[in-house]
Amino acid sequence: MASQHDKSQQQSDSFKDQLDRAAVESRESQAQKPNPVVEKIAEYVPAASKVLGSSDQQQSERPLSQSDVPGPPNRPTHDPNIEEFVRDQHRSKMPGAKHG
Repeated sequence: MASQHDKSQQQSDSFKDQLDRAAVESRESQAQKPNPVVEKIAEYVPAASKVLGSSDQQQSERPLSQSDVPGPPNRPTHDPNIEEFVRDQHRSKMPGAKHG
């Protein structure tokens, strides 16, 4: 009985060792390749690439000159119509009415 217990103990240890080795190898291979989530975030949010680090270190950041900085956006031509609509909607709410 004792010999069977010893054999099963050795087999489970070797299996655990195999799992440990596989986990270590997996972590090492993941550490070598860049994180795809970080790459996507850095692609869509350029400011995040400074914090997270990007594999595109080749893109050197150049300071913007005054001519490169755009001015404020132009107001759309239909903006006053939208503004008036929102004001009308706000006025139409009765002060004592409950929504629900």
